[in-house]
Amino acid sequence: MSLTLIRKPFVIQGLAIVVATLMMDTAHAMTEQEQIQQLRAEVSELRALLEQYVSQPKQENVAPQVIAQSASVTTQNQNVKVVDTELAKKSPLAMQTASGAQVKLYGFLRGDASYQVKGGDGIFNRINKVDLEGAEKNRDRFYSTATVTRLGLDFKAPVEGADVGGKLEVDFRGGSNNDTIRIRHAYLTMNDWLFGQTTSTFLATDLQPEMLDFNSPLGIGTYRTPMVRYSNKLNPDISYAIALEKGNDDNRLPALSSKLKYDFAEGKGTTSVRALLTEARSKVAFNKDNMQISRNDSDLGWGVAVGAKYKFTDALQAMVDYSHVKGDSKFLLYTNNAFNVNPNNMGLNLNEFDALTVGTSYQITPKLRSTLAYGAMFADDSNDFAKQAVTDETQNKTLQQGWWNIMYSPVTPITFGLEYIYGERKTFDGQKGKDSRVGAMARYNF
Repeated sequence: MSLTLIRKPFVIQGLAIVVATLMMDTAHAMTEQEQIQQLRAEVSELRALLEQYVSQPKQENVAPQVIAQSASVTTQNQNVKVVDTELAKKSPLAMQTASGAQVKLYGFLRGDASYQVKGGDGIFNRINKVDLEGAEKNRDRFYSTATVTRLGLDFKAPVEGADVGGKLEVDFRGGSNNDTIRIRHAYLTMNDWLFGQTTSTFLATDLQPEMLDFNSPLGIGTYRTPMVRYSNKLNPDISYAIALEKGNDDNRLPALSSKLKYDFAEGKGTTSVRALLTEARSKVAFNKDNMQISRNDSDLGWGVAVGAKYKFTDALQAMVDYSHVKGDSKFLLYTNNAFNVNPNNMGLNLNEFDALTVGTSYQITPKLRSTLAYGAMFADDSNDFAKQAVTDETQNKTLQQGWWNIMYSPVTPITFGLEYIYGERKTFDGQKGKDSRVGAMARYNF
C-alpha cells in the first residue's frame, strides 16, 4: 500500500474536524440563513481541496525522496524542469538531493576465501612476487576477507542546456594492510569533458576475461589516476578519447593517453587501439670518488595497445588484448620497474615488455557461466635494463598465468564463484617461482 493511500483518510478527517469546529464557534452569532451559506462555502472549499489532493499521482513502491518522472527544482534562482528520469526507472535506489541532483546508489557486498597451495603472501593475485623455488614460505595457507565490498554513487545534475554528472566509488582495500576505505573513482563530467580520478584511457578493462580474483589478471591494467579527459564520437560506432593523466610521482609533466574504439554491429562486441606517452624520471644520488653526486635523469616512455571482444553466439564470446610498453610501470599490472639508473653515465635504462591476455567465456545456462583464460608478460632480456637487473630477484623476464572459473547466480542479485589459478614467474638469471591457488566468492549486488 502506498504512502499516499495511508495518509489520505487522516487528511480528510482532519479537514472535517476543522469545518465542524468553525461551525460551532459561529453558530450563536449567525442566523440560520447565514449558517447555511457559510456551510456551503466551506463545503465547496473542502471539496476543491480534496479533489486537488486525490488527483496527485500515486507513487506505490517508491521510497520518500525518490525522483519523480517530472519535477521542478530551484538551482541558482532558476527553475529547472527534470523530465523523464531514466535513472529512477532503472534503479529503486535512485534518489534526489536537496539541490535537485539525481543520485543512484549501487555496489555489492562480497566475501572472498582462498586456499593457497604455493605462491605469494596474500589472498589475491601477486604473480610477480611469488616465492622462488628453494625459498618457498607461502604455501598451504588459507585466507579470507570482505574488504572488496564496494559502494558507489552516480550523480546527474538538473542543469539546463548541459549534461552534468559525476561518480564517487569506494571500497575497503586501502592502507598498508589493505583494510581501510579508499577512493576508486571520484570525478565530475560536463558534456564531453571529465575531471577527476578514474581508470586510465590507455587501458581497456572491458576487454579483459572475467576473473574472480580481485587483483585482476596478468596482462592487463586497472590503473585509476587523476586526469582531464575529452571524449566524443566520430559516428555512432566509432568513439575516441584523449586525456592528460598523472603518471609516476616524480614526473614533471602529465602522461598523454588516447583511445580509438569501434563497436561491432548488433552488439557483437568492441575493439580499440590505444597509445601512451609518459615521462620516465629519476632523482637519485651516488657516491663516486668519495663525493656525493646528485642526478636528475629523465627519458621518454611510451606504449601502444590493441584489443577486441567478440560474441560468436549468445552464449560464447572471446577476448584478446595486447600491449607493448617501454619506460613505464604504472599503467599495466605486475610489470618490472620502469627503469634502472646506470651509475657509470648519465641516463636511464628503460624496461621494455609485451603484455597479453586471451580468453573465452561460455554461458552454460541462464544462471551458470564459465571462463577459461591466459595472461602473460614478456620482458626484453637483451637491453641494458635486463643486464643490470640480472641479479635482482624482484624483476622478471617472464610471467605467465592461466585460470578457470565458474560463476553461478541462483537469483539475480546473488553470485557464487569458484576459481583455480596456476602461474609461473622467471627472473632474468633463470630462477623460477610457481603460483597455485583455489579461490571462492559470494557476492550480493544492489
